[in-house]
Amino acid sequence: MDSTDGVIGIAGGRELIDFERLLERMSARYPAIPRAEIHAAAMIEHDAITGGVLYAVPAELEQGLIEALEGHDGSDEVPTPAA
Repeated sequence: MDSTDGVIGIAGGRELIDFERLLERMSARYPAIPRAEIHAAAMIEHDAITGGVLYAVPAELEQGLIEALEGHDGSDEVPTPAA
């Protein structure tokens, strides 16, 4: 696979690929390794590469934040997640 296969966008100067498709490819390549273990390894590698920084998030996050922050009075209290 070359580095541009499956690229869905660029954020923070990094090429982005679909995480589920990555897991599918790795599960097919390493069928003896449980998918949960591949997922955990992917998260560790992600943190090693990015330092845990999020470069892209689902677009719906913005609306969710708006809903969570509506009426926030600026106190140190963290908004509760929307149900």
